Amino acid sequence: KIFVLFALISLLVGCTPANNTVAGSWIANVGKINFVQKGTTVTGAIEGYGGQWKETFEGTIQDNKAAFNTKWFGNFTLVFDDHTFKSASPDLSFCGIRSNQKNELPAGCGYSGKWTIPDKAGFPKGSYVELKQVEGNVTGTFYSGDGKVYDTVSGTVYWGKGWMMDGTTQKHGKIVLDINSAETGFMIITDDFPFEKQLCAVREGLTNVYLGTYYCK
Repeated sequence: KIFVLFALISLLVGCTPANNTVAGSWIANVGKINFVQKGTTVTGAIEGYGGQWKETFEGTIQDNKAAFNTKWFGNFTLVFDDHTFKSASPDLSFCGIRSNQKNELPAGCGYSGKWTIPDKAGFPKGSYVELKQVEGNVTGTFYSGDGKVYDTVSGTVYWGKGWMMDGTTQKHGKIVLDINSAETGFMIITDDFPFEKQLCAVREGLTNVYLGTYYCK
């Protein structure tokens, strides 16, 4: 009987986050969230970056998956794994980490990670950009194909017609990074490269990404 009870407890613990609850403060790609869990009921209160998305939403958790319904994002399921979570659907990137001292999102979540820039006339061939998102703040460096620094960027995440980063570069003035819902690519819009020039970037490892109005490839 003791062995059976131990095996059952081990199975249950293996299916849920390490502390057996998702309750607490989380830093997401789109805002700060506080989750409260009572049994299988989870209530989330989010304050989206830029002040646009502020909502309390409720869902049900089973094992490590919580299904929610929101006015802003509609229906979605979050998969929790210890100190991280991400959306179950590859078409919607909703991800985050438990709040800590750094609050830096890992590569692959939000703007964090390495992005390759397809060749475009007037922009250094073989370029890429490495970005870091800490809460709603984004910083990073553009590199030319030879690995030399081309420019640096910093800005903040907000809601426009989709999630965007509005910021400045050291050498080229204002910049907007308009990311798609899957967070697989974003448009790069500057004074030198307006929207119609279709300068863009895709997450490292990808080659053909739809950005809502054109393919980045």
